[in-house]
Amino acid sequence: MSKEDAFAYGIAGAITWLAVTAFYGAFGAGILESSFLAYAANAALATAALGVAFCITARLRRTPRGRRAFPALVFFAPGLIGGMIAMLNLQTLFPHASQGRYGAFLLVAYAAVAVLSMERPGRRV
Repeated sequence: MSKEDAFAYGIAGAITWLAVTAFYGAFGAGILESSFLAYAANAALATAALGVAFCITARLRRTPRGRRAFPALVFFAPGLIGGMIAMLNLQTLFPHASQGRYGAFLLVAYAAVAVLSMERPGRRV
């Protein structure tokens, strides 16, 4: 992976994490945490957003499917670091959101992107 690829994945990961966290901050306490079904639906949407952002970045950078594990780590890094900082300061940033639900929100999303980055077995003839 080139430096340009790493930069592209890092920026895409940071922008996507920022968008997902801003969404959670804006609607977390009122809508997302009001019921489990609303929380699960929005966690699925956030997971889809992260997955789509990763796949679009992989296609734009022309990264082959078998070589997406390291780019996924670079994509995760800004979100994991930012997520840890946000969780440590969650009551200041989002006073009505819970740490556990925000952490699970991010964990599910990044686990899905990790699955997307794994190599798929080829067809046997």
